[in-house]
Amino acid sequence: MKKSKFISVVKQPLKKARVISVVTQKGGVGKTATAINMSVGLHNMGYKVAAIDLDPQGQLAEGFGISRKALKKTMLDVLLRLVDMKEIKVSAHGVDLYLSNRSLADLWVTVQTPSNVNLYPEPNILLKKAIAQIDTKYDFIIIDTPPTVSIFNANALNASTDAVIPMQPEGMAVKGAEDMLEFIREVQKSSNHQLRVLGILATMVQNTSLHNTVMQDIRKSFIDTDVTVFDTVIKRTIRYGLAQTNGIPETVNFPEYTEFLKEALFNETA
Repeated sequence: MKKSKFISVVKQPLKKARVISVVTQKGGVGKTATAINMSVGLHNMGYKVAAIDLDPQGQLAEGFGISRKALKKTMLDVLLRLVDMKEIKVSAHGVDLYLSNRSLADLWVTVQTPSNVNLYPEPNILLKKAIAQIDTKYDFIIIDTPPTVSIFNANALNASTDAVIPMQPEGMAVKGAEDMLEFIREVQKSSNHQLRVLGILATMVQNTSLHNTVMQDIRKSFIDTDVTVFDTVIKRTIRYGLAQTNGIPETVNFPEYTEFLKEALFNETA
């Protein structure tokens, strides 16, 4: 009896992207700049990267040089299951983008309308379901979020493997980072047990006595916890603001973000 020449092969599951939300409860701390530069930085390091805008302000588009007002279909259409992710994809600076504009603000009202409740019974995992369409196509997916605790942040964190909290070393910004950390803990306990806090990234840092003192206090307060305060800090310089305003992100000129990515994602414990 001849042996079959065919060998049984067990099909391995496709590797899924690492999904990282950039979250904070205080605006104006370089959140979108962090999402943009993480995305471009990872691309420049040779990874396949997507960036998703879950902030109704739509500033991720502008930071990549794309007019948010010109967008025909956005993440709102995806989350409401009117189109697939591939139908809204655009690319810039080596990153695939899934963008939003002010229309995204209608999400909560739409899903909570009595006639739509049955259509969207789990409104806090709409993004998780959408990302399932693309998560085997990328190494990393970066999510920009609004500076609030809302349906957008809940969706982002439920869809993520990791979270980064940007924080300017000043009083209200520090409080915003602490509040967001509490919200992340709630999500970890209730709906995404695998979610990890990568750490707190100090942004817009200046060499002043205030910032130096706050940074020392923050590092001391988290030293005995499982939350990392990254050694890398993002300094406040005009080049970051100009890059975002001009829609030309380029981490070659921003070595701090490259160092942050290495520390956060590619050291022995990341």
